[in-house]
Amino acid sequence: MNGTSAEPTRCLRCGRILRVSQTYGPVCRARIRAAAIAEAVKGFAAAQVEKARELIADGGLVPTGRPGVFRAVSSKGDATYLVHVKGHCNCPHGLRRVSALSKLCYHPLSARIMAATSRKAA
Repeated sequence: MNGTSAEPTRCLRCGRILRVSQTYGPVCRARIRAAAIAEAVKGFAAAQVEKARELIADGGLVPTGRPGVFRAVSSKGDATYLVHVKGHCNCPHGLRRVSALSKLCYHPLSARIMAATSRKAA
């Protein structure tokens, strides 16, 4: 044998043969990310989703060295807040939150979207 009869790499989701050695193909990876984003924004108002996307687009959400923890810049740009993907935020709204059932601010939503779209997620 010539040693070139290696088994082709296949997408773990659809089974198609991949040209590049990856876990998922580009279409499946996009579908997985879209599903992760849809799950992350579930239960949030459209205005909150828009603010979260704007925060990400403006570069106002920076990952820290801790998993799931980000630093968010305030809308005025004069303060920063620590945000966790599980919903914890030390912004004024996040600190006033009475219980786990009350509405979250949009900072944790932006952290969830960032975590869902990271390369490690898919």
